[in-house]
Amino acid sequence: MASQRQHGGRRNQRNARLLEQLLRGHRGSLIRQARFHSEREADAEDAISEACVQFLRGFDGEERDHALRYLLVVIKRCAWAISRSRRTRRCLAEPVSVDVLEAKLGAGIIDERRGPEEMQEAGEEVARFVAALEELKADERRALILLALGYSYEEIAERCGWTRTKVNRCLAEGRSRLRQLLGKGGESS
Repeated sequence: MASQRQHGGRRNQRNARLLEQLLRGHRGSLIRQARFHSEREADAEDAISEACVQFLRGFDGEERDHALRYLLVVIKRCAWAISRSRRTRRCLAEPVSVDVLEAKLGAGIIDERRGPEEMQEAGEEVARFVAALEELKADERRALILLALGYSYEEIAERCGWTRTKVNRCLAEGRSRLRQLLGKGGESS
């Protein structure tokens, strides 16, 4: 009776032969699939490479047609993951500063029709708001700041590499926590 290690070794050899046949016979369709689901040419090549590694490790079937369908799906998912990762890195590399939000909020304070006391009170309110904003989780803060800067839910999701559900959750939880921190329990912001 063959051990699991021997069985795994045979599976790896079989997968390597299948992968070689697929790369020779269907290279064009594999490349088209990767390019279609990738943002850049280099990402398409990375998606194919990663998909080949995953195929060697994880394909369990024996039929060539099934192997092709499996590899096409894995390439698509790898391309999506690479794109998502790139968007997330880009979002993190371009942090939205609290100073930007404070300046945007502060622009509404500077009104020549207001007296000095009113301007001071408004400035203190902005300072309280910014201090409360800094207490939020990073994702909640980022989502609220981007929304305040005029980004739509879809633009926030795209910029940060998040799903629409995550944007909704971050905004809802961020608003709720902000109300608590500012002592406005039942009021809406």
